[in-house]
Amino acid sequence: MDIFPKCSVCHQQFVLKGPAPYLLPCLHAVCETCVTSAAGGVISCSSCQTEVNLTDTRLKKDAVRQKEIFHLTVQHRPTELLCTHEDDGNQAVCWCRECEELLCEYCQNMHSNFKLTRKHVLQNLSDFKPAVSNIPTPCSIHSPDSLYLLDRRCNILICGRCRFEDHADHEVEKLDVVAKSILKQLDQRKTELATLQARQQSHIQNIRRGTEITDTTHNTLTENIGHTFRSLRSQLDQREKELLTDLEGQTKAAKTSLRTQLNTCEEVSKKCSEVLDYVTKVLTYASQSDLLELESSVREATRAFLDTVETQTQDIPAAAFNTNGLSKLKSNISRFGAVVTKELEEEYARGIYVIARSLYCV
Repeated sequence: MDIFPKCSVCHQQFVLKGPAPYLLPCLHAVCETCVTSAAGGVISCSSCQTEVNLTDTRLKKDAVRQKEIFHLTVQHRPTELLCTHEDDGNQAVCWCRECEELLCEYCQNMHSNFKLTRKHVLQNLSDFKPAVSNIPTPCSIHSPDSLYLLDRRCNILICGRCRFEDHADHEVEKLDVVAKSILKQLDQRKTELATLQARQQSHIQNIRRGTEITDTTHNTLTENIGHTFRSLRSQLDQREKELLTDLEGQTKAAKTSLRTQLNTCEEVSKKCSEVLDYVTKVLTYASQSDLLELESSVREATRAFLDTVETQTQDIPAAAFNTNGLSKLKSNISRFGAVVTKELEEEYARGIYVIARSLYCV
């Protein structure tokens, strides 16, 4: 189950009878297997990328996580808990806080009948809840005296006899006083961390809200940009149609005028050819007497034709596409449509009006 803590190196879950968890300086846990097999004596925490040199740092077993694993096992894997009093392999049904042992039903009854243990508090595993045990630890030198003093110089727990034998001139405080002070400091740190976490959660919510707003703005602007450019393309297409219609009209008028002039010139050319042809025939076939008779008629016809018809020089009208303002239009388009803040929105809105006018000035 994922609720059990994991080693920050191999990512294997900690279990009650598996490798013990060790506490890293970053407060993440690493299993005993990874500690003993660390390459080059260096452990790299994958949770926060902190590197720990085991040559310089001595890791301690993580007592808090060990208890957490025990409580999680009680809650989620109770069948794995066996009696530890006699190691008889029976299923455990309760926990003795004073003895720190799991007891089966038989050992539970025996535990309650012995004079030394009948007052011990037994917790049924079915309704087991985490509880802090303040049972004194016996001194390893002066058993059964309990360790209830902290030697500040040696930074170890000692009993009363140790205090007067090997630690007589050391600064010593009662363990419960030190623990109370530490608990107060931890409560203060917890409050500070909770306040910081609340601020961070608020920041996270603001960032997520900002992300949602950004997505909404993106979708709206995407739609607006598409609509704007579709409108501009529509206006450009309409302007193109208007220009082509104007061009067709001008071309048709010019061709009509040229066709009329062509017809007139062809008619004149035809008449000129006819007169020229007859004059040529006269020069070829007419006798002297014929020339006397025709001279007057030919002269009059020729003179009349030459006097009434003038040689025309026709200039072909040339159309041009007026591109005045095209450079300005391109410049405006290159600046048009920038995604800006609301403060600059009006200024860029005026730019759109300039472009719209430029489209009809091309």
